[in-house]
Amino acid sequence: MRYLPHLFLPVASLFCASIFVGCTGGTDRTRVPPPPINTAKAKFAYIGNQGASLSGYTVDPSTGLLTPLSSFPFALGTNPTVVTHDPQNRFLIVADIAANSLHVFMVNSATGALSEAGSSPYATVKEPVSVAVDPAGTHIYVASQGGNQVGAYSLSSTGALTGIAGGPFSTGSAGVTAEAIGSATILIDGAGKFLYLQDLANVYVFSIDAGTGALTLQQTEAGPAQGDGLALDPAGGYLYAVGAGSNSISTYSIDQGSGLLKPVKSSPLVEQNGAYTISVSPNGQFAYTIENNNDLVSYALSNGAFTPVGKTYSGIYGEQVAVDPSGSFVYVPQACSKCPSGVYNVVHEFSIGSSGALTPLPVSTVAAGVTPWGITVTSQ
Repeated sequence: MRYLPHLFLPVASLFCASIFVGCTGGTDRTRVPPPPINTAKAKFAYIGNQGASLSGYTVDPSTGLLTPLSSFPFALGTNPTVVTHDPQNRFLIVADIAANSLHVFMVNSATGALSEAGSSPYATVKEPVSVAVDPAGTHIYVASQGGNQVGAYSLSSTGALTGIAGGPFSTGSAGVTAEAIGSATILIDGAGKFLYLQDLANVYVFSIDAGTGALTLQQTEAGPAQGDGLALDPAGGYLYAVGAGSNSISTYSIDQGSGLLKPVKSSPLVEQNGAYTISVSPNGQFAYTIENNNDLVSYALSNGAFTPVGKTYSGIYGEQVAVDPSGSFVYVPQACSKCPSGVYNVVHEFSIGSSGALTPLPVSTVAAGVTPWGITVTSQ
């Protein structure tokens, strides 16, 4: 089991400027709509810390600054590093990789305070390393680092979890595990029809039963060497994948009917030596990665291709990069106590310029818990 910061994770995306996915050279002529106009604003941010605690913040939607919530951080579990929330902003889901458990918290929409829901915590797959909630907020899926499978659960309106019949669902690849820390490793498309999962060698496509939430494996596609993360463009035209053993970002076109993938191009990393995490802006125009152990890199996206923009920030070791729901700010928990910068147990704060380039906020860091790891930002 790996609980200490590893050296590799994911990258991000945009949709094809043409009205067809086929503009990348693929054969699929399915129309891809542009992403909807985004009017969301950030409200709260939560961070899972390897030091057995959970941090919480309010987000100023105008300045982007984080302010710690009262009573945070608070002690939680053993290693509660994976955090996400449902699209309706009702629940915070926290996976504890050491305890093999899922915590479900109800989020107080006024104060950001958390209260454990249902019979939480729930036993889950071995070493849960990534969690995704479907767009309807009715099903939760969990990738296992300790096995080639995906845990699947129905999520009630009160936050109670019930195992989906047939789960956990296998990737069918013995000896290859979903080894990436963070919520970007397992993804669900915007329509809630397909689930994408990456492990050390492959990318998997599952269809999702609209009624039961059960998964059916549809495709196993070769991924980057030592795969570490995925990202979907908001329009659903592309999937992006990176790995520790690859110096480029792989782009796959997505068949809009079947959800199946086709490799179409790759873009070189700026710093090489792997990209360790990724996030894409809500408008699909920009992507942010951590490369070469501790370099924060910004990209502009067009037709599935990545173009570096702005300054590369060194000395920032993060297992996850979060873009706020408005697409105006970026946050990176600093997980590394031995990074060259000597800065750790903080969250870095940046604003996003019109080109996608990042600028540190006037207050560039805020205190976090011990070894901050995963991060999620809710909307108003």
